Amino acid sequence: MMYRNKRNRRNRTIYIIRGLPYTGRQDEARKRKGRNGVIIRAFDYFRKYHNSKIITKYLHRAHMWARSEALENIEEGVDPIIISNPNMPLWHMYPYVRMAFRRNYWIEFIETEDTWNASLEELEWRSGGTISLSVLENLRESYEPMQNVFDVLNDEDSQRRWIGTEEMTSNDW
Repeated sequence: MMYRNKRNRRNRTIYIIRGLPYTGRQDEARKRKGRNGVIIRAFDYFRKYHNSKIITKYLHRAHMWARSEALENIEEGVDPIIISNPNMPLWHMYPYVRMAFRRNYWIEFIETEDTWNASLEELEWRSGGTISLSVLENLRESYEPMQNVFDVLNDEDSQRRWIGTEEMTSNDW
């Protein structure tokens, strides 16, 4: 499912892919990357610093790293930028949307179909048991629908969680 806003003067694009693990986010990301684009995933933090081993106590650090990578690429004008994390609740997308919106990026949201078509047991099996059924259940339950970029930017929970944080103010997003 894809949501679109009017394009205005925004000539660079950021894609925010929403979907549970093992539902095809990477395939969606690769389709849009092109020659000059970049794909950003919190998992890449673990690939870079921990031999691809997901260490849950570093999950927050991995997401901070991904936001930092996104901002760096946005400021460099990379086009397109693809954020490929689950992005189920609005507050997970808020930093990316805000930093891109403030820097005149066109923002598209893409939902993977298998998030809703595949059973959680199937996704656990696809993960080879690396992502538990309870984690998948929690992610699916945290999903919040949205229609456009303003649903994210105006979300009160997102604003409460992010506005005024050290990360937000020091990075001017």
